Amino acid sequence: MAGLTENIGLLTPEFALAGLAIGVLAVDLLLPVGKKKLIPWLSAAGLAGIITLSIVMLWGRQETLYDGLLAVDAFSLFFKVFFLALGILIIFSSIEFVDRRLENQGEFYGLLLFSILGMNLMVQARELLTAYIALELLSFCLYVLAAYAKGEPRSNEAGLKYILIGAFSSAILLYGLSMVYSTLGVTRFEDISLALASAGDVSPALWTGLALLVAGLGFKVSAVPFHMWAPDVY
Repeated sequence: MAGLTENIGLLTPEFALAGLAIGVLAVDLLLPVGKKKLIPWLSAAGLAGIITLSIVMLWGRQETLYDGLLAVDAFSLFFKVFFLALGILIIFSSIEFVDRRLENQGEFYGLLLFSILGMNLMVQARELLTAYIALELLSFCLYVLAAYAKGEPRSNEAGLKYILIGAFSSAILLYGLSMVYSTLGVTRFEDISLALASAGDVSPALWTGLALLVAGLGFKVSAVPFHMWAPDVY
């Protein structure tokens, strides 16, 4: 049990981000309609505070959590700050659109904050299944956001196509992950690298698993040649 709680304080920015997302949803329920315009400013201020907290707590740290499933280092800190700053930019650029076109502003900004949480966990992941779970947290939020304007047919079409492609790519990712694990017996990135370096001849099953992982990620990020769905969704 001690191994699960060791260094858990390094995840304080993630706990704060999850709390901010839940708080935004709660505030949306409690605020009168005339004051809901405060929600994006509250969200942006919270993200700015989490950026400061992340830099103060994690600057110069290089440690692992949960027996190596997550890591805190300069790489993860850079991208965490980048994603949080990007979230602030998205909030400011979407205020007018959300105010004019969407209902339930708190849900929109709450989903946006949860998607940033998925990004932050993904860049800290040092193991395939952990990275997959973080990626799915991000993806589920984006599925809902794509279909958020329920009164618009294009939004409904985008959401439907996105979730179908997302489910397909998730299945490919999981199948590739299972093939890599069945061949090498490990899922941590470092262990996979060491196993590949010492494997000699690589089995066709492993090549297939790696190809499926690349294809699944390609669909997720709409990389060529897996990008055909992107214009219809975005």
